[in-house]
Amino acid sequence: MARTWTRRDIEDRVNVLRERYDGAAFAAAVAEFSEELGEEEQADLREILLERSRARAMRNPALDDRFLRGGWLRRAVGRLDDIERQQRDRRRPG
Repeated sequence: MARTWTRRDIEDRVNVLRERYDGAAFAAAVAEFSEELGEEEQADLREILLERSRARAMRNPALDDRFLRGGWLRRAVGRLDDIERQQRDRRRPG
């Protein structure tokens, strides 16, 4: 009897395949996995892959890298702190 895959099971399998493979190897592994699925399950797999590709496409790796390194964020927050301090100093009766 063929296994029935829930959407959650399919998501978990895609996560495992993503951890193990990259690029063309990932695509080949997903194609092989899809052969185990029925029509409805294949539709779920397509939806999962499309959702993830959209989310990945919306990200900017260079910006993510700069954000993670923190320099840009520290400078931006530092400027805000400086502006706030200047405004606070102006408001103080002298």
